[in-house]
Amino acid sequence: MPDRSPVPQQEISNGIAQLYKVRLGRGPTKVSTTIVGDLVVCVLEDTDTPLERTLLAIGSRDLVREARAQVQQHCTPQLVEIVERATGRKVRTHVPGYRPSHDAATEVFLLEDTPDGG
Repeated sequence: MPDRSPVPQQEISNGIAQLYKVRLGRGPTKVSTTIVGDLVVCVLEDTDTPLERTLLAIGSRDLVREARAQVQQHCTPQLVEIVERATGRKVRTHVPGYRPSHDAATEVFLLEDTPDGG
């Protein structure tokens, strides 16, 4: 019987999308994760909540950006756990990002070197 466990990229995408849904009240409609060497990049699109959309419409972009940055930082331990579980490697650092003008967020992770140095 073939192994049905998700690939690390899919596990990361699903886990982060679910965390966004829990923490922001809605998840993204599009999410993709790429792993290259020690770099994990998750791009989430269409993540803005109705409240964020309202604030953006009245010109409060800085408020939305700051609130989102606070949420992303608060979620760092959970985000790191998702990536470490999926990759089997320790995360060295997490660098979140958010661009309200494009309704896109990123979660970038730098992984520790593998034990064999590769």
